[in-house]
Amino acid sequence: MRRTEKSVFPTTSDKGANTEILSAHFETLGCRLNQIESEGAADFFSKAGFRVEMRPVSASDAADEKISVCVLNTCAVTTKAEQKARRIARLLLKKFPHAAVIVTGCYVQLSPKEIAALGERVVALPGLAKSSLRDIPEKILCAIKDSSEQNPFPKNFIEEISCKSDSSDKNPNGEFEARAHFGKTDSAEKNPHGNAKKAASEPFVFFSKNFISHSRASLKIQDGCDNACSYCAIHLARGKCVSLDAETVVQRVGELEDAGHSEVSLTGVNLGQYAGAFGGRTIGIAEIISLILLRTKKIAIRISSVHPQIIDEKFCAAIKSERVRAHFHLSVQSGSDSILRKMNRHYTRDDVLRACSMLRDAKENPFLACDIIAGFPSESEDDFSMTLDLLERCSFANVHAFPFSPRKGTGAFSMKPKIPERTKDARVKALSEFAARQKISYIESFAQSTRRAVLENARSRKNAAPHGKKILHAVTDNFIHTEILCDENFPAPKEGSEVFVKIVSAQRDNILAGGEWEAWGEIL
Repeated sequence: MRRTEKSVFPTTSDKGANTEILSAHFETLGCRLNQIESEGAADFFSKAGFRVEMRPVSASDAADEKISVCVLNTCAVTTKAEQKARRIARLLLKKFPHAAVIVTGCYVQLSPKEIAALGERVVALPGLAKSSLRDIPEKILCAIKDSSEQNPFPKNFIEEISCKSDSSDKNPNGEFEARAHFGKTDSAEKNPHGNAKKAASEPFVFFSKNFISHSRASLKIQDGCDNACSYCAIHLARGKCVSLDAETVVQRVGELEDAGHSEVSLTGVNLGQYAGAFGGRTIGIAEIISLILLRTKKIAIRISSVHPQIIDEKFCAAIKSERVRAHFHLSVQSGSDSILRKMNRHYTRDDVLRACSMLRDAKENPFLACDIIAGFPSESEDDFSMTLDLLERCSFANVHAFPFSPRKGTGAFSMKPKIPERTKDARVKALSEFAARQKISYIESFAQSTRRAVLENARSRKNAAPHGKKILHAVTDNFIHTEILCDENFPAPKEGSEVFVKIVSAQRDNILAGGEWEAWGEIL
């Protein structure tokens, strides 16, 4: 920052004398886990007295000189995700000209220099040091006390948000010192793909009972991954598997229930590797679900993405409860056993078929979704046909399809033969068209049926309510995103409340266009 620019921090010798409310802006990219970590970090800022906003900034927005700090939580699952992170970071620098821009998350863990090079107002906070966001509001308040126009970014603020950890934790990818970089590219990190000790971070510090941008509660119970899938960099960015102990999981779910939340989504990088301490032993994902059901009264449980091989009799026995939502997302990636082996996935297409069958035996007509990577190196037309065949046989209600993206430091980065981009795009298109047809068919199978649902805020709206009407939004227990047209003076329950919704029809055009809201419904 040039010395002629206005300071981010008010110039006062006594922070108690400062009556201006500080403002923080949050942007989040990537998975549900990132979303929840951002919510938890935002809660720390809010409790410290900051005005917090989480609405994504756009190029058409006017500049806002009142924002003191921005936090950008990044993803590294694809090169496009990293490109998007850089674009948004530049946009934040432009739209909030007097703010410090703290960029954190998986991308920063893997490539801190690329982030730090974006500008001298940028703080690159590696993902494994993300928990230090908890302390930053107080550091900023301390910086306010000591700031001056001659030193717009106080040295003590920079030093305090630098989260240094013991870099002696060796791993196959080398060492990494998880520290913040402030507008510098000459840092001394030894390997951007290494991991700091988990003890240096606090992976479960971000717990909040209040959610700013989400109506449905989520709880992180697991982080990291012990697998080394050949296409995936997330195990490099988030490190080895760690789990929240079972008693704390149950306590936090109980607090969410007491706060009025009607459902909680259990989240993690790889929930199948959950191994929580409980009574002198270790319990897995099926047992923690059962324990939550036993120790709480009525809060519903939604399970985020799981791998097919964890679907066994114990898991299915736990999810039979009516309090477990009929919605499951399987991390499948391919329907070809040959490609699955090259991906270093520890299951076969038969395991996927078995998992879907068991889930349907446990829950009546559940919403089953999956992830598929198109164009993995050496994926032939026969391999892709096997994937389409598996999707048909499993009758998935939705498919999250994305093209293979080579990630540095992973086994697949140098695999050959590479698949042409046009072939990848064509396969993603075919998968997306299949997914749209399947979703429409699934929703239409519930026409005129009644489902439990949670009222949501509308993050995106395609439809405008006619005069005298308003549109409510709800997500059903089986994950149908429903718009409800009602009278303008209808006394709608508050967001997050559970209601009963009758599914009227699928929004075919919106689904085909990739819209978020998928059905019309009536509130009962």
